Amino acid sequence: MKREYENVLEGKVAFVTGGGTGIGRGIAEAYHRAGAIVIVGGRRKEPLEDFVEKCGERADFVQVDVGNEEYRNLAIDTVIERHGQLDILVNNALAVYDRPFGEMTDKQVEITYRILLHAPTRMTQIALPHLEMSRQGCVINISSVAARYIDYSATGLAVYAAAKAGVNQLTRTLAAELGPSGIRVNAIAPGPTKVASQAENQAAVDAAVAQTPLGRMGEPDDVAEVALFLASQKARWVTGQIIDASGGWGLTG
Repeated sequence: MKREYENVLEGKVAFVTGGGTGIGRGIAEAYHRAGAIVIVGGRRKEPLEDFVEKCGERADFVQVDVGNEEYRNLAIDTVIERHGQLDILVNNALAVYDRPFGEMTDKQVEITYRILLHAPTRMTQIALPHLEMSRQGCVINISSVAARYIDYSATGLAVYAAAKAGVNQLTRTLAAELGPSGIRVNAIAPGPTKVASQAENQAAVDAAVAQTPLGRMGEPDDVAEVALFLASQKARWVTGQIIDASGGWGLTG
């Protein structure tokens, strides 16, 4: 992290859903290095505990299924009970099924929309009173380039892309509605990004790199740096934006 971002989030409390692994973990670690108290949320306890063990002071976790209303409320209540405030909410939790559209079950379609669109909507609603109290509240939604660009080989992404497109419009409309309360709402749209859970598929990696002008796959830290900027006062005049963090993926499509 560049020195200019040291301690820029000191005194802030951030909650990152899906923060145990991948992009969410990268964002959580960046916020922690910048001085924030960071709470990561997720279904699996082990990666959440690992985050706290490695980061130590100012690191916490809440085990949560953001697709469940009771757990969503409990998560925000726990953050406030333990830390007294909430300034930054990152809606990052993921659900994606890699299968052709015609083979997706009703349950899989419902889960995709519930985790990717319904959950960020409700998490933001539940967090809203606390973000309003902050007067510098910030919501960052993790979208995807799939919401705006279509790869000709995008088998299995129809429902995922539709949900992420909904996240984009949720971001813009909430930015307009919540701006008078001092709350900024933005989204980041990552392109193909390396995550530990990816299956080994060199052909897919090669195809993604071939469509990326900067010539490589993204890393979680590439997205985290954008999230750090958006959460800081350096972005105090930025709201309602969907920022691609993709190495230019889609420009040549």
